[in-house]
Amino acid sequence: MRSQWTEACLAVRRKEGETLADLTEVGCALRPDAPAVYFEGRQITFRELDDQARRVAAVLLGLGVQPGDRVAVHLDNRPEFIAIFLGVMRAGGILVPTNVMYTAEEMEHILADSGASVLLVLGALAPKLRGVRDRLHALRHVIEIGNPALDNSLAYARLLAEARPDAAALPRVDPGAVAILQYTSGTTGHPKGAMVTHANVLAVLDSTANLPGGVDLREEDVTLLVLPLFHSYALNFCLGFAFLHAQPVVLVGRFDAERVFGLFEQYRVTLFYGAPPMYHAFVHTPGLERYDVSSLRGAFSGAAPLPVVILERFRTMTGVEIVEGYGLSETAPVLTSNAAGPRNKVGAVGPPIPGVRLRVVDDDDRDVAPGEVGEIVAQGPNIFKGYWNQPEETRRAMRGGWFHTGDLARVDEDGYYYIVDRKKDMIIVSGFNVYPIELENVILRHPKVADCAVIGAHDSYKGEAVKACVVLRPSEQMSEEELVLYCREHLAAFKVPKYVSFRESLPKTLTGKVLKRVLRAEEEEFSSPSDLAAERLGA
Repeated sequence: MRSQWTEACLAVRRKEGETLADLTEVGCALRPDAPAVYFEGRQITFRELDDQARRVAAVLLGLGVQPGDRVAVHLDNRPEFIAIFLGVMRAGGILVPTNVMYTAEEMEHILADSGASVLLVLGALAPKLRGVRDRLHALRHVIEIGNPALDNSLAYARLLAEARPDAAALPRVDPGAVAILQYTSGTTGHPKGAMVTHANVLAVLDSTANLPGGVDLREEDVTLLVLPLFHSYALNFCLGFAFLHAQPVVLVGRFDAERVFGLFEQYRVTLFYGAPPMYHAFVHTPGLERYDVSSLRGAFSGAAPLPVVILERFRTMTGVEIVEGYGLSETAPVLTSNAAGPRNKVGAVGPPIPGVRLRVVDDDDRDVAPGEVGEIVAQGPNIFKGYWNQPEETRRAMRGGWFHTGDLARVDEDGYYYIVDRKKDMIIVSGFNVYPIELENVILRHPKVADCAVIGAHDSYKGEAVKACVVLRPSEQMSEEELVLYCREHLAAFKVPKYVSFRESLPKTLTGKVLKRVLRAEEEEFSSPSDLAAERLGA
């Protein structure tokens, strides 16, 4: 049953042809002078944000942007990102969000591959483009936010101040048109641009608005968003969900566990969307118990599997149980959620959200039996249109009419899914399948361990061997033998790590995914063949 506030928001939205250009419409209708965004001590109302979006659209149209043109954005979390996103939607363009951690080479690939004609970039990040801009022949305009760093660029603040919005000049946007070109994180190879439509995103936002195990939405709800806006989970889902329910967003530019808890208290935050490293930091940061976070009613996690031990500690710490979900950039981005079922199952990512169909299949695309591990394939209104300029990759991903996620999972008798691992991350030891996430959950329970990732290593006898890359908690010490003996207590012999590597940190994306491709390369470069902890113990 929908809450009264949800019904009031839906009443504003009941019209034909809704697109992402309309995200501020609910807030402008129900609470135009209420804050839409809190950011670093200032606030922007829904009316002000709507005006900024109209001005961005006018600027883009004035620069010759046509429907379907790609507009890239290279910004960290700041209100300008939101205004640009909404403005691009109104101009009928396709937004190309880019990771602020990208190097010049990575930026060149995405800008060239997408054919972006306009780039909006933070002045502090712009210098990395100096060596590549001349090779980007489609890029006609660079607009800088903040102090300009490039020659022949345009100033964002001046363009907005001089803009003359004209609603009559805005193009009609088709809900089925591509809205966002979201490049995959590159954890399994070269980034590909996923073509996500307005309708894809809105399908997810609508189907998750009234889930049986979800949080009843209220007029006083406040969302804190520290996930990077260039990521699909933050931009498509978290921001979109808040705005379609006229909720203010506390936007945070950089994650710090203590700062976030302070903002929970200051703004009486009710809903928080995070990634596993954030929850990991919460439960390992001393002194957070002094903050009043009693307003928090919902905590959600996505982007990477959440270790069960972290979920349990956060629940003990706050009284709030984290709701896990699962999805990809290609699915706009949600496929499953524990909130879609009658109860929150620890370790599961839930059943599919309404409208989504899932199967678990073997390498020949045949359904596996319940409880067996296979690849998740999906159908639904949220499935992307394909990969930009990569028809062969699209055909491979969409074979048989089902999107092949590349993720391994099993489903239980209640229809709840359990992510086992990326298909390419599975390790085969002497013919036995080893799923790294199972080992990682065990190792993370050790009181001396702060973080870990498990990868496969070449083994001339067994084909592959298990390697655990471990980050210890401050001031802790551990030997390889100690960790191996611990794993032997909890795991079958073939799953026990043969190699142990102690590290200061693990390479990760900003949303918490361990870059196992990078980790493998680093470990291959620095590994010592004689460092075989398990072998010394007779494994």
